Amino acid sequence: MGQLLSHPLVEKTIEYNQFWQEAKPKEVRGIHRPHFSGRSESFNSNKSNQGERRSLQFFNCVGSMQGYRLTQEDAHLVANGESSLRVHFFDPFRDRRVELSLSIFGIFDGHGGDECSKFVSGQRNGDEGIRRWIAFSFENHKYGSKHNSNNRNSVRLFDTIDGLISQILKDAFIHQDNELYSHLGKLSCGTTAVLAVIIDGKSLYVANAGDSRCILATKGKGVKTLSFDHKPQHIGELVRINDDGGTVSLGRVGGVLALSRAFGDFQFKSGVPFTRRSQKNTSKFTTPPQESQVTAEPDVVPHTLDFDKDEFLVLACDGIWDVYSNKNLLQFVKFHLTLGLKFNEIVTKLLDHGIGSADSNTGVGFDNMTLIIVALNKPDESLAQWYAKMKLRLERAKGITT
Repeated sequence: MGQLLSHPLVEKTIEYNQFWQEAKPKEVRGIHRPHFSGRSESFNSNKSNQGERRSLQFFNCVGSMQGYRLTQEDAHLVANGESSLRVHFFDPFRDRRVELSLSIFGIFDGHGGDECSKFVSGQRNGDEGIRRWIAFSFENHKYGSKHNSNNRNSVRLFDTIDGLISQILKDAFIHQDNELYSHLGKLSCGTTAVLAVIIDGKSLYVANAGDSRCILATKGKGVKTLSFDHKPQHIGELVRINDDGGTVSLGRVGGVLALSRAFGDFQFKSGVPFTRRSQKNTSKFTTPPQESQVTAEPDVVPHTLDFDKDEFLVLACDGIWDVYSNKNLLQFVKFHLTLGLKFNEIVTKLLDHGIGSADSNTGVGFDNMTLIIVALNKPDESLAQWYAKMKLRLERAKGITT
C-alpha cells in the first residue's frame, strides 16, 4: 500500500536465521509477571543435561522489498530461540499451571503509513508490541474447562484446549488494538497481521486479521491454508460492517479500505469504548471491539505439528499473494530446494520474480513485499540435515532418485 513510484526500488533486506544453540529464552521486557505459588510444569518433559528445557529454534528466513512504493510500510516479527516467549499458563483441562515456550512469527502489512505496523511488530523503539499482549493474555486468562468442576471463577468455559488458546490469542489482539489507540488514535493508519505461534514445538496456532496469509507445505503436493483473507465483500464481514452502520462500495469499507479487519483504522471504530477515549459522552460508545466495521479480532486456525509430514510455513503480505497463488508459491520453493538452494537464495528469487511480474494495467507486483519461510525442523535436526532431507524427499517425488 502507499503511493506509486515511477521506478522500482529493488533493494532487498534478507534475514537468514540459521542459528543453532542451546539457550533459555529471554523474557520479554516490560511484561508484568505475576507471582505464582507452587511448581510450574512444562508441556514438554524433555530436559537438557543442565536440567533446563531446550529452547526450540525453527530455522527461518525473512525477505522484504519496498518495490514501487514511496515507503516501506511492512514490518515483521521473529521471536524464536533466545527471543521466544516463556509464559506461565494455567491449564484448566489438567487443573495445574504449566510453563510454555512460544515461538512467534508475524507479518504486518501497514497502510496509511508504517506507524501501526512498526508498533504492533515491536520494531518501534521501546515497544514490545503484540508479544506483550500474548504473554499477558496467556498468564492472566480467566477461562475454564467444561470437563472440570472447579470453574467457579471462570468467565467462559471451553470444550477443548484449542478453543481456549484461540480465544487467548483473540484477546491479545484486542488488547493490542486498545493500547494502539492510546498512542496512534488520531492517525488514519492501520496494519494487517498474520501470526504463527508454535507452542513447545508441538502445537501451531495461526491468528490472522486482514489479507496477509499463512500456508503450510506438507509431504507430497500438500498445501494447507492456515488463514483466510478478510475482504469487505465477504458475506460475514459485510453483515458486521452494515450492522455497525457502515457501507461497502467498490469492495472497500466506506469506499476507502480494501480489507475488513486490521489494527488501527480507528475512523471505522467510532463506537468502540477504548480505554483512553474521552468519556464525556459514554453513551455513544456502544460497539464491542469485535463488532466494529473494521475489527482487530483475528480468526485463529489450530494445527498439531507432525514433523514426518509438515515441512515449512510461509507467511507473507498481500503484495506476495497478488503475484503467487498458494500452490504456485510452494511449488516455487520446493523446486529450488530440489536444486539445492538455501532459504536466502530462494527468498531473493521470490522477490525478484514478484517485482518482475509487475503489471501497470492490473497493479499486480506494485506493492511492498515481505515474507517469512519457516522450516519445521525436528528438535534435534540441524539445518543441513533438514535441507538434505527435503532435497532427497523432493527428488524421490520427481523420480530423480530412489
